[in-house]
Amino acid sequence: MALAVSAPAFAKKPPTVQLNCIKLSDYKTEAERKYLDKASGGGDIYTVDITFIGKKPDNKTTDKVLRGCIDVAVKMDSNKDILGNAWFRKKAGANPYDDDQINLYGGMKYISYKAATKKVEVNDLLPLKKK
Repeated sequence: MALAVSAPAFAKKPPTVQLNCIKLSDYKTEAERKYLDKASGGGDIYTVDITFIGKKPDNKTTDKVLRGCIDVAVKMDSNKDILGNAWFRKKAGANPYDDDQINLYGGMKYISYKAATKKVEVNDLLPLKKK
């Protein structure tokens, strides 16, 4: 019995990649771009995650690094939306699942690149509407 499978079933999704973006001498950072597909509930977007390790930055520094790394990710693929996230890890070697999210724009705001407008902007989280 032969199994017919279409080419898209074997299509490779973009991998998680380490980003070489803004480096600051006062901070140890890790940066990566992850792909979130529709099957995993991600909606066919990228996330850019910046982790500061050992020393928590101020909001101005965090914004500068986050925007710089989003710009690098946009140059890699500007056809998908990109959500930016900043994290703080108390010490090197600690479990990444214990990282604290840095909410530099406030708890109800986020930064993202929108492919439709080709802009990086800080946006408000919209409340879910009742059906």
